[in-house]
Amino acid sequence: MSLLGHVHQLSEVIGPRGSTTEGEAKASDYVQRQLSALGLRPERQLVLSATSAYAPFILASGASLLGLLLFWQPQPVGAAAACIIGVTAFASTLLELTFTSNPLRWVIPTGWGNNVSAVVPAAMQDAKRPPVLITAHLDTHRTPLLFSSPGWRRIFRTIMPAGLAGMAALNVLFGAGIFSNDQALRQIALIPGTVVAVIFLLMLQAAASPFTNGANDNASGVAVTLALVERLTRQPLQHRDVIVVFTACEEVGAYGADTFMSAHRRNLRGAIHLVIDHVGGLRGRDFGPSIIRSERFLRRVECDPRLVQIAESVARAQPELRATVRDFDLAYSELSVGAKHGLRSLGIIGLTPEGDLPNWHVRDDVIANINEATLERTVEFAWCLLRAIDVEEMG
Repeated sequence: MSLLGHVHQLSEVIGPRGSTTEGEAKASDYVQRQLSALGLRPERQLVLSATSAYAPFILASGASLLGLLLFWQPQPVGAAAACIIGVTAFASTLLELTFTSNPLRWVIPTGWGNNVSAVVPAAMQDAKRPPVLITAHLDTHRTPLLFSSPGWRRIFRTIMPAGLAGMAALNVLFGAGIFSNDQALRQIALIPGTVVAVIFLLMLQAAASPFTNGANDNASGVAVTLALVERLTRQPLQHRDVIVVFTACEEVGAYGADTFMSAHRRNLRGAIHLVIDHVGGLRGRDFGPSIIRSERFLRRVECDPRLVQIAESVARAQPELRATVRDFDLAYSELSVGAKHGLRSLGIIGLTPEGDLPNWHVRDDVIANINEATLERTVEFAWCLLRAIDVEEMG
């Protein structure tokens, strides 16, 4: 099937594919059928996941607001209770932002998704090197107000630091209130409390918004990965098995990638991790794929320097593919999870020349806005990159 054919099946025939929903399950079934048709033996893996990207932050900001309410109660008991609740919420948020288990995950709603994986063996099994792991997520995000326009996206970039700062400030005031009955502390607490309240309301709105069709994010990445698998079945790498994983539940905290990497830690020792995400471009704009050398969500995660060098060499050798090297500062991808598990990671994401993500978490993320030429360039670049990695002696 063609690249746009895969995008059509996922984004239009199946449609929205929210994490743990029936749509995501149908997408898992679809890629399993495609892999089987290529003569591979796909495997499914259950993924226990949060059902909402925003539930942890609703809970954390709500807990901080509860702490603010308690702060106005008789002291020092109210301040002590507020401090305990606020510190727990703040610490849990930091852990959530680094894809780490925390108390928020113990109480938010959960559901089941399915990873679908397959292995394309290396041609030379007696001279193998660590494998290449390719991940592309199946699920789609909601369409929050925070993503609805460039202005709102600029606000989105300040939400996390503003929220964390507000929660931290409240905790400092709560702690001070244990030892002081000064009414001014309560008055001052209303300032960061207002910031946290605004974030609480924005998270509620986001959690209630509809799911996107996800043509670009990430039917495009799934289509490119399926095209690569088809080529690999005809021309496998010489020295490296290629493990492809179509992951569930990326949009709510990368649960699918984390589950797969945790379960296959031994087999992935020394592996190269290639993330393919949001690579469909934008109709009417002619640009190529972006090589991601680092990304930043809570903290900056650096990609493997040697992989970046190889990717840069491929880009120079194939200028017609218009690949550029970029830092990704808008959000997280599964690249951060690969780095968490010690893999040698590199991302391919379709940033615009201005550094934005086309049709990101909006209702316009439909196949009519995909650029087929950008998809084709991404396939060619990823294919050249895989061959270059295969011939490099990287351990």
